[in-house]
Amino acid sequence: MTDPYPAQQPQSPYQPGGPVYPPQQYQPHPIGQQDLGSDQPGHLPPPPPAGTSSRKPLLFAAVAFVVLLMLLATGFTVYEGFIKEDSGVAACKAMAEGRDPDGTSKGTGEDELTEAEYRKTRKLFEDSRHEDIREHGTALVDLAWQISQLPDGQEMGAIAFLGPVETATTGLQTACADQGVILKLRSR
Repeated sequence: MTDPYPAQQPQSPYQPGGPVYPPQQYQPHPIGQQDLGSDQPGHLPPPPPAGTSSRKPLLFAAVAFVVLLMLLATGFTVYEGFIKEDSGVAACKAMAEGRDPDGTSKGTGEDELTEAEYRKTRKLFEDSRHEDIREHGTALVDLAWQISQLPDGQEMGAIAFLGPVETATTGLQTACADQGVILKLRSR
């Protein structure tokens, strides 16, 4: 009689039609123990499995990077706060020496304020670390800009600015004096 169920070869469910390998058991070697079959001196134990490498170099690099960033930030803060001269104080010094606030010498031509000069001078006072210099310097520059923008034939309108100009001038003189710069502003 013939067998109605012939024996079939087992197949791996993951590799259809591929070769079938016998199962193997994993026998871990503890680190530091020698293989029982190797009695040879100088035989090294097998390396640890992949993926368990030490992360100390990576951790050290991350800590070093953070420390470097902190040192750079501290250095920049010290430079900006204590070493670099304040732009408002520099403008006060230039004005005390008879120069324009940006440090250039005053021209002998017409003293009309251009928009580029206005923006540059205003930025000097605006970037000051000292609040009083920032407040009075920008106010004085803004008033000078408004007066320079009066239409031709309307110069008498500048009389309306006399009070605010006097206040801003006195305030800037006091603010500069607080920083050790004696400023003598006078009308021409």
